[in-house]
Amino acid sequence: HYNYSIAALLYKTFSENVAEILHTKGFILEKRHFKLFTFSRILDKGEKVERDKLKKLKSAFGINKDFVFRNRRANAPETALFFKNKVSFYFSSVKQFIVEDVGTRILTLPSFDLLGQEILLSSLEVLKEPKITDNTLIKMLSPVTVYSTMKTEDGKVKTYYYSPNEKEFKELVKNNAIKKYTVTYGRHPLKETLDISTYYFNEKRNRAVVYFKGTRIEGWTGIFQLKGNPELIKIVYDTGIGAKNSNGFGMWKIYKP
Repeated sequence: HYNYSIAALLYKTFSENVAEILHTKGFILEKRHFKLFTFSRILDKGEKVERDKLKKLKSAFGINKDFVFRNRRANAPETALFFKNKVSFYFSSVKQFIVEDVGTRILTLPSFDLLGQEILLSSLEVLKEPKITDNTLIKMLSPVTVYSTMKTEDGKVKTYYYSPNEKEFKELVKNNAIKKYTVTYGRHPLKETLDISTYYFNEKRNRAVVYFKGTRIEGWTGIFQLKGNPELIKIVYDTGIGAKNSNGFGMWKIYKP
């Protein structure tokens, strides 16, 4: 459940002007606000530790912040992921000025704050863009999520997260991609075709639940197949596929079996 910590790290890395643009309004289309950036899960493998061992690790490494880690399963011990040497992740945006802002700031800031701890830059790499076709296999680097909100009979707002096996999942992914393309380029794509289907996927194994500032978000990992307009596939490569991309959802890479 560290998505919020990485998002906070990014907002502290953005210049004041860019952070203000993204935080207050973003890019607007029909009352919808898009941030048009995304980031992956942490790429390094962390050690899963329970709370008692974490206290010893905190003491050994001089960590004085009081972390609270929760395992949401009933009667499960409190656990955390411990990264001894480094944390690394991918960042992406379709807006060049956002990418340039992040790159410039990363190279000029002396250090960064992550959960109250000072961290230093080890390396920065710009990845070569892949060739996007109309039939692409993708592997999720952070869970893909799509949802609808509705009011219950007692007036409360309920969020329903769709499974990739539900027809609404495909439709929402396509519509979301069209909106991202439109808000980015100021016009609709010539072909509004985009289909997502599961390729290597198990609903139980690939279900991912993440708590972001106390809000439960349900997403899906795994390998999917995208078919359709390469321009729409490209826009969801740059900005993330599905919803909540700026919260660390929907980032993917091309999968080659």
